[in-house]
Amino acid sequence: MKANSAGETLRAYWLSKGLVLPSGTTEQEIRDFEGRYRVNLAGDFRDYFLQVDGMSTYWPNAQDKEGYSFWPLRKVKSVSDEATISGNSWRTFPEAGSLFLFADYLDWSWAYAIRLLSDPLEGGRIFIIGKQETPIEVADSFSRFVELYLVDSPVLYGP
Repeated sequence: MKANSAGETLRAYWLSKGLVLPSGTTEQEIRDFEGRYRVNLAGDFRDYFLQVDGMSTYWPNAQDKEGYSFWPLRKVKSVSDEATISGNSWRTFPEAGSLFLFADYLDWSWAYAIRLLSDPLEGGRIFIIGKQETPIEVADSFSRFVELYLVDSPVLYGP
């Protein structure tokens, strides 16, 4: 029996919690994102967006009961792009261009970013952004991040 992917698992979990979810994104939208940023999504992260395009952007389905908000692909951006938009200089560090924000906690108390590179096998690590001046690694893959999220692991809250 095949195990569910991280995307399938998240979709089922959110539906069981009563969230109304958008459908998945298309391969073309993913290719457009990858072309714009010159990156390739890690396989589990790609599958997630194909299964469900984040949470709704409208209340009450924009956040789970714990305060996590997973963003649709159109909202995902590099940390350096976010720093430019918001004017927050603390979000500028050497790897800011390769870390892409995809979720936040409690209305941006902090956010989560995935490392995306041209080689999808080299990227995929997940970091907390916004709790300190440098990123805090919390998982080595999006799938591992989902596992931690589902059990509300203290790892996801950082030091």
